[in-house]
Amino acid sequence: MRTIYIPTIVILMLSLLIFLFQPTSNQWLAYYHSGIENGQWWRLITAHLSHTNGFHLLLNAAGLVVINSLFIKSFNTINLIFVSIFSSIFISLCLFWLDPNMQWYMGLSGVLHALFAVGVCDEISKKDKWGWILGIGLISKLTSEQINGSSPGIENLIAATVAVDAHLYGAIAGILYFLLKQLSTSLRHYFK
Repeated sequence: MRTIYIPTIVILMLSLLIFLFQPTSNQWLAYYHSGIENGQWWRLITAHLSHTNGFHLLLNAAGLVVINSLFIKSFNTINLIFVSIFSSIFISLCLFWLDPNMQWYMGLSGVLHALFAVGVCDEISKKDKWGWILGIGLISKLTSEQINGSSPGIENLIAATVAVDAHLYGAIAGILYFLLKQLSTSLRHYFK
């Protein structure tokens, strides 16, 4: 159990610390396309720990706790910090290369979609029917966001446009991470 609580607390504490030093922290840590273009690579990760306001932080914190609780067995064997770092970089690079018009981004929601996708993949690999059900739910949510955009109520609450592409890139990152982890495990067993 400890393997999931410590990284969760670390992510939440870093997000809270960054939030307490707004707006200066967001100027230095949020995703700014021009900043990354000028070599400020730390933004690839720190943008995901920055939030627009307290509601945004609370929504993402609640999401992290719910996802970790839902997939507690998965994240006892899958390193939560590695998934978070991998997905942060993947999402930010996708935004940078595939959505160059997106000039700024902040929030943990893309990473939350990655964590959810990893959990779904792990459940499916264990032949758990809930993995398929949750996977269909994730695909439905992502499809709806791509077609209809995000909820105006959420956008009003967080005082920003929801970056639905970050959710999609996060889910892709989670699936990719899971597949790479499976491949790594298989190769280790093969070469023993």
